Amino acid sequence: MSGRERLASQAYVDVSQFRMSNLAVGTIAILLGCVATAAVASAIGIVYQYLAYGNVGRPGLQAAFGAAAGLFYAVPFLVRGEYTIPAYLASGRRPQRIFMSWNAAFLAILTLLFLTQTSTDMSRVIVATFYIAGLMAMIALESGVRTSVIYGLREGILPPRRVMLIGTPAATAALADRMRSTGSETERIGVRVVALAPLPLNEMSHPGEGMTAALEQAVVKARALLPDEVLIAARLDDHSVVERVVTAFEQLPVAIHLDAGEIVSRFNDVALRRVGSAATLSIAELPLSPFQTLGKRAFDVAGALVCILFAAPFMALIALAIRIDTGGPVLFKQDRTGFNRRHFTIYKFRSMTSADNGSVVEQAKKNDPRITRVGAFLRRTNLDELPQLFNVLKGDMSLVGPRPHAVAHDEDYEQRILGYPRRLNMKPGITGWAQVNGLRGETDTVDKMRRRVEADIYYIENWSLMFDLYIMLLTVASPKTFRNAR
Repeated sequence: MSGRERLASQAYVDVSQFRMSNLAVGTIAILLGCVATAAVASAIGIVYQYLAYGNVGRPGLQAAFGAAAGLFYAVPFLVRGEYTIPAYLASGRRPQRIFMSWNAAFLAILTLLFLTQTSTDMSRVIVATFYIAGLMAMIALESGVRTSVIYGLREGILPPRRVMLIGTPAATAALADRMRSTGSETERIGVRVVALAPLPLNEMSHPGEGMTAALEQAVVKARALLPDEVLIAARLDDHSVVERVVTAFEQLPVAIHLDAGEIVSRFNDVALRRVGSAATLSIAELPLSPFQTLGKRAFDVAGALVCILFAAPFMALIALAIRIDTGGPVLFKQDRTGFNRRHFTIYKFRSMTSADNGSVVEQAKKNDPRITRVGAFLRRTNLDELPQLFNVLKGDMSLVGPRPHAVAHDEDYEQRILGYPRRLNMKPGITGWAQVNGLRGETDTVDKMRRRVEADIYYIENWSLMFDLYIMLLTVASPKTFRNAR
């Protein structure tokens, strides 16, 4: 066996290890999910039956019920090809995605119970408890699998994706450096550049025989190293170069990518689209379609009316407490920037002795002397936000969305933070993804506001009604929501 053949054979083993590792990680994750949900359902059933009737009931039926729920839960991730090492590194399984998939699985298993006429064999207490406990188990399991994948890559137990870069020496070197120095640590450890294939710089504009020879050598190198992916470091408008590289490498069993550059890399959901007869690179979509806008508005109105109905007595007591404490107006009103830069007046229960509203607005600070006694309690418990339910009914705000800032603060930060105006592409909310992750309170540094903006943009890019419901549940249940309250 020649040296090149031995190298190719060894590379094939490495590549097989990567692909088999993807299969193994996915299979183990699915099996663990089914085992976990089966164990949770069985345990809940045994405890309930013993406490209620003094026997263990039918743990086998409950285990089967739980395992089926775990299998249904895995289907959406499996269809999207997200039971892979790269998917775990990309944090695709964020809690809200888990929440939505679990709800879909739960509805599917309830439908199955109904169709098989076994729903009467399952206590409603067991089913309801399993919904909560199963969701918690899946969140913990997904976090554990992701942590294990990261550990495996760091320790060399799992192999990273092997990538070959092709382009001019300067372009490939710059791209390799960008891949090593940018992005999160988990993104970097999941990829290993195994080779740089240089193309002649003097023939990039008019490819000739030198380009042909360079491509032939690059293909020989790729056959020896067998990378999983080939990444072309060339400009999008270098049509002749890109076409020749693709033609040369499409004969190999590799994925071929074209580097889109740093600007496009800022966006998460870049896709190829057609606008009429033109093929385009879509980097941003409308935040909401017309039907999504209608659905979100209906959800907001219904939710606000229900909340007002239940909160009315508490709002009356709060208003009375404010008048007794300091006298003066009950409501605080301030100009805020809303959807598409439209200004509106926000309502809050007054919690401070001053009411800034102009070109200079001083943020509340820890131990701020302007905060009243009742106001301190209202801000700590978020009850000062209740009057914004009427902002929702007016259509100025949504129940969930990026929190609105004072006009003066918006004008300041949009000059200092790239992408800040994007948070105005959706109606502001009473609560939001940033707030339930503890990103609230005083923004005394640009970095604090930048992290809040990143969370807001993530919400806009991943919106769904289930995501809104998940955020609303976290608003009342998560300790992070009350962190940094002023």
